[in-house]
Amino acid sequence: MKKIFLLLFFVVFTSQAQQFYRIKADVSIKDKLSNGSFRLTVGKVYYDKTNLKVVYKLTFPQQETIIIKDTTLFKISKDSVISQTVMAANEFSIFHLSLSGKLADYGINAGNAAKIYKISKVEKDKDGRVITTWSVVEKQLMETLGKIKMANVNKRLDAIAFYDVNEKLLSQQFFKEYANINGVEFPKQVTQISYNTDGTQNIQQTTYKNIIIDQEDENSIYNYPIPTIKPLIKQANKSPK
Repeated sequence: MKKIFLLLFFVVFTSQAQQFYRIKADVSIKDKLSNGSFRLTVGKVYYDKTNLKVVYKLTFPQQETIIIKDTTLFKISKDSVISQTVMAANEFSIFHLSLSGKLADYGINAGNAAKIYKISKVEKDKDGRVITTWSVVEKQLMETLGKIKMANVNKRLDAIAFYDVNEKLLSQQFFKEYANINGVEFPKQVTQISYNTDGTQNIQQTTYKNIIIDQEDENSIYNYPIPTIKPLIKQANKSPK
């Protein structure tokens, strides 16, 4: 009996202690822009949870490396390095949330986000999805952030919608074709719809294939160095002698 108890304890303990830290996948991104144009991007994506860095190694339409770290995105091509500020943090990326087992509630029920949002309503729709409404409870943010609505199916996140303070829909994401890879629940297709102020919308559909969890090689890509961008120093104009 004692041996059975110890074996059960070991199984439970090791399953709880399992920490996933890396994910790699082939990625294909199809964009339909509000002006009617289309764009296709193909390559591979790497994410390491320990350093909170996403690395895209793109092969089409051109060879390019994209690094997202903190709130900065770096585009590295053969001849140039361009940086720009991004709004979303990697802690709320699909990679980080999936590896952390927090995708089901988009991670807003833990950490600092749990101090901002609380569940205000739970219901079921006609398709049997569980619809959860999260409302802002942090007083200082009530005038800048709107509610979030989530739809879950079998405890998996099926869709999420973000609203402004006037309850106008800003964006939606849909998560389909879940796969369990070594214990990590990951959707192989993610569609995001962003709504512009003029009523038009941008649609982005991302497909992931050949997903690998906790890859032990290709360390040079996971640890790809953040480029140093020197500020442009303008020389003072000299008057002719």
